[in-house]
Amino acid sequence: MVPGDHVTHPLSGSSVLVDVTSLIGAEEYIVSQNRRTRPQDPFARQCFVEIVQSLIFVPQVHVVHPTLPAPTPDDFGEQPQLLRELIQADLVSPLVLQPDGWASATTAQARALDDLTTTLGTTSVIQFVDQALACDSARPGRDSLSARLVDWARFQQANVRVTGHHNVRIDSHDGIESDEFGDWARSAAVVLHRALAPVAPPGEGKYLMATLARGLKYQARADAAAMCYQPHPMRRDFLLTFDLNRQGAEDVLVLDVIKTIRGIPGSIAEAAGHAAALRLRLMEFELPLLGGRLWSDAETGKVTDGAWIRHVADRIKRYRAEATDLREAIAACVTDEDHLLLARDIEAVRTRLLETLGIRRAEPSPLERDLVEGVASVTQTATGLPIVSALYFGSRGIGRSVVRRLRSRPFQQFLYREFIRAWKLSGS
Repeated sequence: MVPGDHVTHPLSGSSVLVDVTSLIGAEEYIVSQNRRTRPQDPFARQCFVEIVQSLIFVPQVHVVHPTLPAPTPDDFGEQPQLLRELIQADLVSPLVLQPDGWASATTAQARALDDLTTTLGTTSVIQFVDQALACDSARPGRDSLSARLVDWARFQQANVRVTGHHNVRIDSHDGIESDEFGDWARSAAVVLHRALAPVAPPGEGKYLMATLARGLKYQARADAAAMCYQPHPMRRDFLLTFDLNRQGAEDVLVLDVIKTIRGIPGSIAEAAGHAAALRLRLMEFELPLLGGRLWSDAETGKVTDGAWIRHVADRIKRYRAEATDLREAIAACVTDEDHLLLARDIEAVRTRLLETLGIRRAEPSPLERDLVEGVASVTQTATGLPIVSALYFGSRGIGRSVVRRLRSRPFQQFLYREFIRAWKLSGS
């Protein structure tokens, strides 16, 4: 699963809200790298990618507490350690809602709950499961989504719902909120027992339902705080399905949107052609802008997991500082024209990279040509390698009729340097 996308990218603005579940997944990926093992959380790498990209691209990153409107860092507990390290490094801060904001969030939560407790909620859950099975059928034998959901539930059971971790944030008898959302989760797990069987081990259905429902609360709080919510990948699919159903979207549209979102990362390799596809995949692992690692293989396995998490948090902080010019350029975009100008400047770097790396550029599609020709200031287009993951920039089809010299803006120099560095590492 990959982040959702709208007309503007989901992290537009100066602040973004992330959830503890994503930070747990990101920490699992970091720890697995130190141990040189596969992460137990099947969403771990994606969580790491999204957390790092949020910290690189967005000026302010906040974390939401599942129950408290104005939490302190101590209210989150000692785990996950990555969260504590990021808070101590002033990279992440708890979301604090003032009384007016909390009242607004509570009202929005009540509206979501009203819909959740109708057939709309049941339909959305069934679609969520059906979409996982449909994606499995479309990609037989390759990264089964339903199996990932089952493995995620087992990871949570063994590593998160343990003393000193999840129960510090939600201290009810079963680890599910003692509110109406929690009541719905418990009831839905009973009513939808058969439907949930392919994606949740026995006894885990209510925890899956609680995780999905919690995302609706977090979305309401993000809206009340006038910021974007970057949900855990699993929550994102459900939230999108639920939102589309509230608008009367048909099943086919919902599934098409989900599939389109999941296919975004593959477009990077496809743009370069078959010859460079494998190297581009390797480059993704080397480039922090695309969620790549911030360390080398030679560094892993030499310190404890705790020291390694602290070390990676420090690397994230250092890289965030290096990306300041890029982050400020993004934050400065207010109007549609601003976004076009930024995309044009990114296109200039991409064009230079395509020439430098020798990647063959594809011809624009008829649709891209029509879209670009509809913008008066753009007369030519060249598709190819997106400079930044399509999660944040849809730079396909943005013209280059006016290309500034590469040295005209500091963030362009940064982008070019980072891609060249990652490209060299991917071929060594």
